[in-house]
Parts: sequence; structure tokens; C-alpha cells
Amino acid sequence: MGLVTPIVGVANYLVENPWILALLFLLYCFIYALSIMFSGPKPGRNPFSTKHVRPAKPVITDQSLRNKILKQRFKAQKVPDNIDTIVIGSGMSGLSTAVILGRAGYKVLVLEQHDQAGGCCHTFIDKGFEFDTGIHYIGKMMDGDMTRVLTDQMTEGQVTWCPMDPEFDIVAIGDPEKARKYTMLSGGKDKFAKHLEEYFPSEKVAIGKLMKALEEGKGAFWGVLIPKILPLWLSKIAIKTGIYHLVMRKFIKMSTKTFRSFLDDITDNEEFKAVIGYIFGDMGVVPSELSVLTYSTLINHYIPGAYYPVGGSSEIAFQMIPIIERYGGRVLVDAPISEILVNDKGRAHGVRVRRNNVDTDLFARRIISSAGVINTFKYLLPQEIAVKSPLHRYITEIGPSIGCLTTFVGIDGNSAELGLPKANMWAFLNVDYERDLEEYKNLTPDEASERECPLMFLSFPSAKDPTWEEKFPGKSVVLLITLCPWEWFKSWENGRVKHRGDDYNTIKERIGRQMWRQCEQLFPAVEGRLEYMDVGTPLSNKYYLGQPEGEMYGMNHSMNRFDPELSMYLRPQTGIPGLYLTGQDVLTASFSGAMHSGLLTASAILHRNLFNDLIALTKETRKLNKDPAAKKTD
Repeated sequence: MGLVTPIVGVANYLVENPWILALLFLLYCFIYALSIMFSGPKPGRNPFSTKHVRPAKPVITDQSLRNKILKQRFKAQKVPDNIDTIVIGSGMSGLSTAVILGRAGYKVLVLEQHDQAGGCCHTFIDKGFEFDTGIHYIGKMMDGDMTRVLTDQMTEGQVTWCPMDPEFDIVAIGDPEKARKYTMLSGGKDKFAKHLEEYFPSEKVAIGKLMKALEEGKGAFWGVLIPKILPLWLSKIAIKTGIYHLVMRKFIKMSTKTFRSFLDDITDNEEFKAVIGYIFGDMGVVPSELSVLTYSTLINHYIPGAYYPVGGSSEIAFQMIPIIERYGGRVLVDAPISEILVNDKGRAHGVRVRRNNVDTDLFARRIISSAGVINTFKYLLPQEIAVKSPLHRYITEIGPSIGCLTTFVGIDGNSAELGLPKANMWAFLNVDYERDLEEYKNLTPDEASERECPLMFLSFPSAKDPTWEEKFPGKSVVLLITLCPWEWFKSWENGRVKHRGDDYNTIKERIGRQMWRQCEQLFPAVEGRLEYMDVGTPLSNKYYLGQPEGEMYGMNHSMNRFDPELSMYLRPQTGIPGLYLTGQDVLTASFSGAMHSGLLTASAILHRNLFNDLIALTKETRKLNKDPAAKKTD
């Protein structure tokens, strides 16, 4: 009788509170769905294999040979027969999706509006200098890391990665001529933490709390992924009932607290806060609007080590395009899409390429947009169709990320003699860079052109790329980047590229000159070495990268972007039959974010959990790395 009474009591309580049974049932469904997602049946063809990775061949530096791959101009007769998938945009996400689908048996056509494939991975050469446009460093490219394993699958191991300096980022605060400089040390969390303690010995407790938060953040990003992988109906139930919040407590905690408030909780040292929060520019969101989750995901990416692609960032697209072609696909440039075509049943079934006022309609079973959510729903889809997507109502709520201004500088002298580091620098005039940035954004462009730039990112591609000196002996390049609002240059939006008028050119060049003066103060050896300068504004981003307001990172990465209810709609499936999304808007910004979004989109199309396949492949790769003799060959 001792057990009967409590059991009866529990049974009666459950009868009187049926909501508990419902909650338990939903929790069971959620856990069951997770078990299917991570260990259940895997329909479709596995596109991954260790056999795809080959020994890397030497980098091809002949630009004419590279252009034959990267600059295949669109003509209707170049489109392969029986294309079943069209991808809009040839950035990392579009190319990744195409490679995976090609291996799974699909014939994919990738269309790029610019005259060179690669998106933010493309480079340009002008007057004897080559400049990258988006990749300044990539983390976790060590052999056997999952990010490296996936990258090798995308490129068949043909892109090799050069380690940057162990001190991968330099933070400079104060007057550029006498700035206080701090470095971020890679090589693992212990080295990272001890290096910080050398600068801030009185902040040992705060550094310990920071490292604990970074450790907690390592697995928390699954909280972003899971609502996108699960069926939408199940994600809705889990989030509405609170089951998701119960299971993903760590994610909710970290995604709902700003990094600034976290810093305020652990220290009163404003210099320390400024140094630790420096990397916010990689997301375009200041610490008071950036979640602890996003910060920890970002800095954790680089702590193990930072790398740069040998041959420059265009090497990535250069190696991926032939893979797509091998499976019957094609990547064609100078192919601006004016419209996604929808049939009378509301299904996306084609695209319209508009060149020189001539339209070419192309059709396929599915359309994948890597052009960004705002572009896709505001400009490419008929509005009566766009509003049918459950995502449409959230576009304005999230909004675009901030724009940037980039000064491209070519200088006389090689990087070694000039002392240019294989690292990046983040330069701030003051510790309160949030206030400085807000004041700077509120200036007119005329006023800004007369002020020192309060926030500047400096990158030295010529120092990072070991093939640089072979291609451009005795020369170096520097990229100087700052954040700025679209409104500064909006009035010149309708001007023709390279012909926007003297006022536009004068303002942007004055800002660029000021940024260069600050660079000379930070690196005195470059003074008097200037040979080339060009300045790109948010209008340049719009023209070359197709961003409607020149934004750097697609949709805004502030707190509400990762709210579970909103985030679950930023998924590959749009709710419009035949139309899928990929790209940084689906997941998050950065090379790695874009590549993993391709994995997510391909998973949705193949009805296969490719994340499981990638995890299995990573384990297999690590075993082979330990015992190369065990590797199977074709």
C-alpha cells in the first residue's frame, strides 16, 4: 500500500491538470523529433565523402586562366539542358548549395549579377594591385575541425589555408600616433585568457567570467539552427508552448542578454570593456545591441586560430565552379535577375535575366535565392506572392544591417620591409566607441569628411597571402574600413557607376584620405609610399554585391534577429512552393555562416540531415588524419 497512495495522488493530480499531460506529450514529440534529426533515417544521397578531397595543386596565378573560370559571361546558349535548380547569387552560400546539390544528382545553374563570380569572395585588380572585398580572416581552419572539413568538401581540398600571426587581431585605442595597443592571441582558450591577464592583471576574475561565458556559448548556437531544421509546425508548437525555451535554456539566456550589459556586470574597467568588445564590427552591431550568444560565437571562431586563403579569397570560387560544372551545372556572370517567375498556381518556376533591356526567361523545378531576404521579397518577387510568405511580415522588423566605407590602398614596398602584420587592426579614438560611432553616423557626409574616423578596421591582404610577392613583387595593399549609414550617399543612388559627379567623388576621397592619414600614424613605415587609392561607399556595395541599401551583413544582427519565433521563419523554406533561401540571412554573417547556410538549404531540398553527415565525416576525417595509411582510394 506504501506506493499505491502516491501513485493514485499523482494520477488524480494529472486528471485535474490535463495541461501537464499535454505539455509532457509535446515534450516527448520535441525530443523524438530531435532524435530523428540527429540519429534517424536519412533519405536522399549523401554528398560527402573523404574521397572528394585531393592533394592541393599549386595556385594558378595566370589571371587570364582564372578569368576563364570566374568570368563566364551569360548567354542563353551557355545554359545547360535540363537544369532543375537555379541559384540566384554566386557568393559562398550559393556556390556551396550548388556543389552539394550537384553531388546529390541535381543540375544547377548559378547566376551572378556582377561580372565576376564569388560574391564577397571575389577580388579585383586595378593598376597593378589586387584587393579582396570581404574575406579578411577565417577561423577554425585547422585540419580535422568541422569547418575545415566542410570547406574541403566544397573545394575538394584545393584551397589551402595560411595561418595568420598568432596575435591575429590588434586593438588600438586613442590618438593614432600614440595609441595603446592590445593583441588577441589564438591557440586555445587558455592562451587567450592568460594573454589578456598580462594586459589586465587586476581583471583576472572578470576574464574568468568571460571565458566561462565563451565556454557556455560553444554549443548554444544550436538554438539558432534547430528551429530552422525542424518542421515549421513542430517549431511553432515547441516555441509557443515553452518547450523550446525549457530545452534551450542556455541559448535563451545568452541570446537575450546584451554583451554590453554582460561586461557591465563583470567589471567597471572601461578600457577592458573596450578591448574585449572590439570585434563587434564583424557583425556591424555595437555591444549594447549585440547578444552574448553572437559575441561568443564570433570570438570562439578565432580563438583556435585565424587563417587566410592561399592565393587570395577569389581562390575559393575559382576552385568551386569546376566542381559544379563537373556535375552538369554552370556558373554564369553578368546575369542580373529582374524577377522571380511564378506560375498561375503560385509556384516559383523560373527567373528573368535582364541584360541591355533584353529579357531571357529561364525555368527550373526550384529556385534558390542567395540574393538576400530583402532583395528577394521586396524586389524580385511579385508583391502579391511575396506577402504570402510567413517571413514577409518580419522583414521591416529586422531591417538591414549598417553600411560601410572602404578605402583600397596600394603602396610601394613589400609587406615585410614595411612591417605590415599578418593580422588585422581595430583602431578606435576612444574607449566609448559606441558614442563616437553614433555621433559620427549623425554627421552629414561633408562634416564627416573633415573629422577623424572614430572607428577603423585595417587589413593587410598582401601580408597574409604567401603567393602575393610572386604575383605583385615590391607592392603591398591595405584595406581601411569604417561603418557609415546609407543615408550619407543615398542622394547619389541614381547616378551611373564611376560617373556620380564631383561632389560624390570629393566627399568619399576626403574621407578616404583622412583614413589613410590615420593609417600612416599607426604604421609610420608606410608614410610617403602611397601609389593607389580608391574609395568604395555603400553605393559600391549595392552595385557590386546587390545589397539594396549597401548593407554589409544582410539583415541586421541585433537581438531580435535571433528571437526564436522570428528566427524560425528565417529558414530555407519560404512558404512559396518552389522557392528556397540560402545565405547569411538564413543563418548568420561571415564566410562560415554563409557556407553552413548552404548546408542548411541543401538539407531542406534533399530531405536529409546533412549536419549528421558532416559530423560523421568529421569523425572519419580525424581518424584518417591520425592514420593516413587507412585512407581508402577509388
